[in-house]
Amino acid sequence: MIIEQSIENLYKLDGRVPVAKALPFGLQHVLAMFVSNIAPIMILAGAVGLDSSVSAVLIQNCMVIAGIGTLVQLYPVWRIGSRLPIVMGISFTFLSLAIAIAGSQGMGTLIGAVIIGGLIEGTLGLFAKYWIKLIPPVVAATVVTAIGFSLLPVGANSFAGGQGAADFGSVNNWIVGSVTLLDGAYGFLTAQYGDREPFAECRLWLYPGYRHVQHLP
Repeated sequence: MIIEQSIENLYKLDGRVPVAKALPFGLQHVLAMFVSNIAPIMILAGAVGLDSSVSAVLIQNCMVIAGIGTLVQLYPVWRIGSRLPIVMGISFTFLSLAIAIAGSQGMGTLIGAVIIGGLIEGTLGLFAKYWIKLIPPVVAATVVTAIGFSLLPVGANSFAGGQGAADFGSVNNWIVGSVTLLDGAYGFLTAQYGDREPFAECRLWLYPGYRHVQHLP
């Protein structure tokens, strides 16, 4: 059976997309995964004062686990996996709590909490159909909003160059951060209310955002 080559196939596991569409979307997905995987670790490292060697090890581990998680999503094992074209990565959901634990109790305690929390969350996921009705959209939206507000101080520090950076608050950092923010806002609005392709705005802000994270001149 020949699967229709259309943009809708981006959301199908076995969907086929024209090469002209597949290449930029594939590159965008890889860049989005890479940046979203390293950003939480860099934020955590900056907040609790980890040295570069520990940060590098954490980033490497996160990339490996993200790859394993992606394969499990594509090729489910028993009831674990969705068989959907999903690229797994780190969640910002627990970042503020992770910073609080690591800052007060140390990284060892944080890693232990992650292991226990992961086991509990994975077990709950197997029985999601029984409790999902207890979390209406308004509750989920409130939680996500609260997480965003809790990360505002971290975002503000990163926007200026990162807490403790020698060039913190420099004009260069503010220019790069502002351009990235405006590009992202423009892309989001045109994707929502215009005729652009889904997620096409990512291509606008990924590169300047990456430069901002890396503090390149």
